[in-house]
Amino acid sequence: MWKNYFIVSFRNLKKRRLYTGINVLGLTVAIVSFLAIALFIYHEATYDRMYGDADRVIRFSQRFSMAGEEQVTSMTPSALVPTLMEEMEEVEVGTLIMDYSIFASVLVDSGEGNQEENKFAYVDENFFEIFDLKLLAGADGKLLSEPNQIVLTESTAQRYFQKPFEAVGEIIKIDGKDFQVTGIVENFPSNSHIDFDFLASFITTRHGKDPQWSPANYYSYAKLKPETDQKVFAGKLDQMVEKYFGEEMRTYGFEVSVIFQPLTSIHLGFSQLKHIKPAIDIKNLYIFGTVGFLLILIGIINYVNLATAEATERNKEVGLRKVLGADRPQLFGQFLSESMILSFVGLVFSLVILYILKGNLEDFSGIPIQIDLLFSPLGFLMLLGLMMLIGLFSGFYPALILSGMEPLQALGKKISGAIGGAWLRRSLVVFQFFVSISLLLATFIVKNQLDYMQTVNLGYDREQVIALNFHYNMRNQIPALKSEMERTGSVPSISLSNSLPIFIQAGYSVSPGGDNDKDFMITGFAADHDILKTLNLNLLAGTDFSDQDIHLSMASESEDEMNVIFNEAAIKELGWTIEESIGRKVNYNGTISNVKGVVQNFYFNSLHHHVGPLAIFIEPSEANWILAKLPAGDPKESLAKMEKVWKGTYPDRPFNYRFLDDEYGKLYQSEQNISRIFQLFSGIAIFIACMGLFGLVSYVAMKRTKEISVRKVLGADSLDVLKVLSSDFFVLLAVSAVMSVGFGLWFSSMWLEGFAYKTNVSFFIYVLSIFLVAVIALMTIVYRTVKVFRLNPAKTLKTD
Repeated sequence: MWKNYFIVSFRNLKKRRLYTGINVLGLTVAIVSFLAIALFIYHEATYDRMYGDADRVIRFSQRFSMAGEEQVTSMTPSALVPTLMEEMEEVEVGTLIMDYSIFASVLVDSGEGNQEENKFAYVDENFFEIFDLKLLAGADGKLLSEPNQIVLTESTAQRYFQKPFEAVGEIIKIDGKDFQVTGIVENFPSNSHIDFDFLASFITTRHGKDPQWSPANYYSYAKLKPETDQKVFAGKLDQMVEKYFGEEMRTYGFEVSVIFQPLTSIHLGFSQLKHIKPAIDIKNLYIFGTVGFLLILIGIINYVNLATAEATERNKEVGLRKVLGADRPQLFGQFLSESMILSFVGLVFSLVILYILKGNLEDFSGIPIQIDLLFSPLGFLMLLGLMMLIGLFSGFYPALILSGMEPLQALGKKISGAIGGAWLRRSLVVFQFFVSISLLLATFIVKNQLDYMQTVNLGYDREQVIALNFHYNMRNQIPALKSEMERTGSVPSISLSNSLPIFIQAGYSVSPGGDNDKDFMITGFAADHDILKTLNLNLLAGTDFSDQDIHLSMASESEDEMNVIFNEAAIKELGWTIEESIGRKVNYNGTISNVKGVVQNFYFNSLHHHVGPLAIFIEPSEANWILAKLPAGDPKESLAKMEKVWKGTYPDRPFNYRFLDDEYGKLYQSEQNISRIFQLFSGIAIFIACMGLFGLVSYVAMKRTKEISVRKVLGADSLDVLKVLSSDFFVLLAVSAVMSVGFGLWFSSMWLEGFAYKTNVSFFIYVLSIFLVAVIALMTIVYRTVKVFRLNPAKTLKTD
């Protein structure tokens, strides 16, 4: 029976090519989009789940509180993990990671010359007991138990050795020091929040030999025993903090606590925390999932619209079948089989297109598209289920309507009331337009905020400013390098700093002392005396730094006062006016310091955060960045001069520079990806909706061919015909526009609430979105109207 259903259905679909083509195209585009989104969501949602016992692994963070302010950092001290393993019975094993890329790149030499690398980390000997990557070469056990040992990933070993799996035991130089290769492991998966090429033994470092409770520069992890009560464990952490920090907290008036989060929630956790790899806000996954669902729904709506519209064309077929003995279940199965065939064809086409576009989608999203997941047993079942659901939801209502016709009614000519589909078609068209306009609105709202973030005055110059990262062992030559670059005229101004000004995180404190009686947390920007000039910071009061200003380290070791420059937010926190603050004394991080100047607030973090208190102080020994202001115009000549000076000073180190405005743009990489995705899928939604609109207009034009021919004979022009065919659709568009305005107001509120500094959403965005969809819809209707208007009235009026 079903075999006959499918044979007849195939013939019917082949006969009605326009109807079939529109539905297949709409479903194919919708399914491709849905599968791409589903694979993206799966990739993001399964971060770090490949590691054994991942559900028992946690990462520690620190929460600092002072005077009602709170700051959370994912970095912890080197002493935390050893202390936990020694004192906490709940900890099965712990490990820590020092991501060296936050300080500098390294030079790697395996005998072929230096190569600069960034994915370098120091990890302790327990690392592979938690992150159990497959060992491809080397002996199981403590791969990193001795100083100057290193493990390479497979791709890294292939880059540095002709026979990568025989590299174990070989010597590789890291910044001039010999490291012995003890193992080769598989590459970190793309959905691991840890991603390094080189893993060196942590015991090689100073804090590896002598763990300390300061500074906090390490990521710490632990695998808890299966029976661990996490509330009890959290209580013990508080006791541990009291044991090691209690006296210091009471002395300096701050609070610190150690908190933890599951390994599998790191990537979808607080995206503003410092991570080894950028995290993502989980609400974005919900947004993408909703978009994927809506695209499938629009494809289904196309089918329902066209099928119910064509019901009047199939009335005689239904009537004859019933007269010949077909019952309702048989007819229902017949029409449902058509939607199943279209669903199957759309799925096959979508898999082919997805395979062809795999590389483009990966470049677009930056995430591997794992198509092989779709052909696993579970993936195959999900595809089968998707096909069945699409086929069922697409065909159920049309099959119900068509199979329910009475024979005499079906064989009659006037059955429009019988099929009862006009109200449904109008509702579905309204929904399609609503989704199209809403996605376009979301695209403009996201892009509007991105444009604002790129054009907002940050309070410092980021144009024509480059940044050069340098290693600590290069510091002795830095003054000579700086002097020579200034002498050659390649840069008007050059300075050193511990961070890029776009993202300063170093935490310090202001405590009672000197002329101040308040305590609060403050961000510290360590630099040299040229920093204000290089970044063109606006000095509101006081004077700039000079060569005579002493360093923080010198002030800590003597009774001399250090000069600091505060921003407006810090002065407000102190309760002073800008003018009266100059020359006053503050206890800055335990050192009595003199307020030498006040700079206008500038954005030293992403616009997700308010500008907080900031102190700029002189300490070149903490710097690992060179900031250089280039002359206006083409930077090529200046960069060439700089490179010459750089090579003369550091002949073995590549001259790798970064433009500050490019680095600023990377702060909002997640938002930029979302903007591109909205642009793509809003376009797809409009395309699918217009395909359905094209089919409906074609059907209406066909049904009203004689009416249009009569109008033409009586003198109507193409514009009159356009009005006849488009009037109903634009009423539906108006209803959709009103609904989409409500969505836009909600989405703009939801999206922008994550930004401390946000743009205003102009009403023009709403008008533009509605206008664009209206124009595209009108173009679709115009195309079909012209085709109908060109028909010869003599031929169309001659038929019955």
